[in-house]
Amino acid sequence: MKIEQTSVTRRNAAAVKKAVIEAAGRLDNELDWSAVTVVDSSAVAVLLAWIRREQTYGLSPKVYSVPEKMVSLARLYGTYDLVKPYLAER
Repeated sequence: MKIEQTSVTRRNAAAVKKAVIEAAGRLDNELDWSAVTVVDSSAVAVLLAWIRREQTYGLSPKVYSVPEKMVSLARLYGTYDLVKPYLAER
Protein backbone atom coordinates (compact mmCIF):
# COMPACT_ATOMS: atom_id res chain seq x y z
CA MET A 1 0.00 0.00 0.00
CA LYS A 2 1.20 3.48 -0.76
CA ILE A 3 0.29 6.14 1.78
CA GLU A 4 -1.08 8.95 -0.36
CA GLN A 5 -1.11 11.65 2.31
CA THR A 6 1.84 14.03 2.33
CA SER A 7 1.79 14.20 6.10
CA VAL A 8 1.19 11.68 8.86
CA THR A 9 0.76 13.51 12.14
CA ARG A 10 -1.55 13.39 15.13
CA ARG A 11 -4.18 15.15 13.00
CA ASN A 12 -4.64 12.25 10.59
CA ALA A 13 -2.81 9.32 12.19
CA ALA A 14 -6.00 7.48 13.17
CA ALA A 15 -7.29 7.52 9.58
CA VAL A 16 -3.92 6.46 8.17
CA LYS A 17 -3.63 3.69 10.74
CA LYS A 18 -7.09 2.43 9.82
CA ALA A 19 -6.16 2.34 6.14
CA VAL A 20 -2.86 0.51 6.64
CA ILE A 21 -4.44 -2.01 9.03
CA GLU A 22 -7.13 -2.70 6.43
CA ALA A 23 -4.39 -3.19 3.83
CA ALA A 24 -2.74 -5.71 6.13
CA GLY A 25 -6.07 -7.51 6.34
CA ARG A 26 -5.95 -7.84 2.55
CA LEU A 27 -2.50 -9.43 3.03
CA ASP A 28 -0.68 -6.45 1.49
CA ASN A 29 2.78 -6.74 3.01
CA GLU A 30 4.30 -3.57 1.52
CA LEU A 31 3.99 -0.05 2.88
CA ASP A 32 5.31 2.82 0.77
CA TRP A 33 5.92 6.18 2.47
CA SER A 34 7.34 7.96 -0.60
CA ALA A 35 4.55 10.58 -0.73
CA VAL A 36 4.94 11.47 2.95
CA THR A 37 7.09 14.50 3.69
CA VAL A 38 5.82 15.61 7.12
CA VAL A 39 5.73 13.30 10.14
CA ASP A 40 5.59 13.38 13.89
CA SER A 41 5.75 10.61 16.47
CA SER A 42 2.28 9.47 15.39
CA ALA A 43 3.79 8.19 12.14
CA VAL A 44 6.11 5.92 14.11
CA ALA A 45 3.12 4.59 16.03
CA VAL A 46 1.26 3.91 12.77
CA LEU A 47 4.24 2.02 11.38
CA LEU A 48 4.65 -0.08 14.52
CA ALA A 49 0.92 -0.93 14.55
CA TRP A 50 1.12 -1.99 10.90
CA ILE A 51 4.19 -4.17 11.53
CA ARG A 52 2.45 -5.88 14.46
CA ARG A 53 -0.65 -6.55 12.35
CA GLU A 54 1.47 -7.92 9.50
CA GLN A 55 3.13 -10.29 11.91
CA THR A 56 -0.23 -11.57 13.19
CA TYR A 57 -1.01 -12.59 9.61
CA GLY A 58 2.36 -14.32 9.29
CA LEU A 59 3.51 -11.86 6.63
CA SER A 60 6.99 -10.42 6.08
CA PRO A 61 6.48 -6.65 6.18
CA LYS A 62 8.42 -4.47 3.76
CA VAL A 63 8.60 -0.73 4.31
CA TYR A 64 9.77 1.64 1.59
CA SER A 65 10.83 5.30 1.50
CA VAL A 66 10.49 6.09 5.18
CA PRO A 67 11.13 9.81 5.76
CA GLU A 68 14.44 10.52 7.49
CA LYS A 69 12.66 12.42 10.27
CA MET A 70 10.65 9.30 11.04
CA VAL A 71 13.85 7.27 11.30
CA SER A 72 15.23 9.93 13.67
CA LEU A 73 12.08 9.79 15.80
CA ALA A 74 12.23 5.99 15.95
CA ARG A 75 15.82 6.22 17.14
CA LEU A 76 14.88 8.87 19.71
CA TYR A 77 12.08 6.72 21.12
CA GLY A 78 14.16 3.52 21.09
CA THR A 79 11.98 1.78 18.52
CA TYR A 80 14.35 1.86 15.54
CA ASP A 81 15.58 -1.68 16.15
CA LEU A 82 11.96 -2.86 15.91
CA VAL A 83 11.53 -1.12 12.54
CA LYS A 84 14.96 -1.64 10.97
CA PRO A 85 14.51 -5.29 9.90
CA TYR A 86 11.56 -4.29 7.71
CA LEU A 87 13.11 -1.30 5.93
CA ALA A 88 13.62 -2.14 2.28
CA GLU A 89 14.79 -0.44 -0.87
CA ARG A 90 13.22 -0.59 -4.28
